[in-house]
Amino acid sequence: MNNKYKFDSNKYKFKNIIKNMYNEYFKCDIILEDIHNMLDTDLISDKDKNFYKEIPIFGKNDRDSLFVKIYHNYIDNNMIFNNIYIEFIKDFIKPTFFPNEEYIVLQKTPNIRLHLPNCTNIGKRDTDPNSNIIGLHKDSEFGHDKNELNFILAITDMYDTNSFYYEPFVNSNINYEDYNNLYLKENNIAILYLNQQYHYNKINNTSKTRISFDFRIIPYSKYNENNNISKTNKLKLILGDYFIKI
Repeated sequence: MNNKYKFDSNKYKFKNIIKNMYNEYFKCDIILEDIHNMLDTDLISDKDKNFYKEIPIFGKNDRDSLFVKIYHNYIDNNMIFNNIYIEFIKDFIKPTFFPNEEYIVLQKTPNIRLHLPNCTNIGKRDTDPNSNIIGLHKDSEFGHDKNELNFILAITDMYDTNSFYYEPFVNSNINYEDYNNLYLKENNIAILYLNQQYHYNKINNTSKTRISFDFRIIPYSKYNENNNISKTNKLKLILGDYFIKI
């Protein structure tokens, strides 16, 4: 089954928006896959540089990256991204993947992931089987509804250790090192069932930063109200808080 799709990047200019966002913040021309080079400049404080000197803790401080904070501050104060995001969902995602649904339940704010060289994108867990496997989990462990589907949108190329590894099918019981590695070209999107498929990161041993979005969708016909709290942003996993109806 194909789980990778192309979309019109000339219409939905996510990469341009993210590049302009960082350009505006740092007052220079950023090459997104080389954004880690900013850590070698005086434009980032020592405190923010220190974040990347050790592996963060899953659900505790793995969202404390300056690059992630810049993104959330931007979209909280700028409608350009949000307008394109909603248009993308209405015009491409919903008719392509949910043609028989009158409505879908959409994660209101997409997560941004920056997987820098020699770093990890998510934090480690006490339950990780070894130091090479970081943040092993499935989303249902944290109260996410079993009907959620995960969409991963690549802003830069995703490959090898700058991407992530996921179970090829639910309850596979295979060796973690045999998990699939998500290869995704920039401006392409993948759909996965990470609610039930275990997945994890490795330290990025490539020379390039991976930047991607991910968001969750539930068909409205399968939506169940619950008051569980998101592990990362502490929002209730309900309409009007974590989700919106499209």
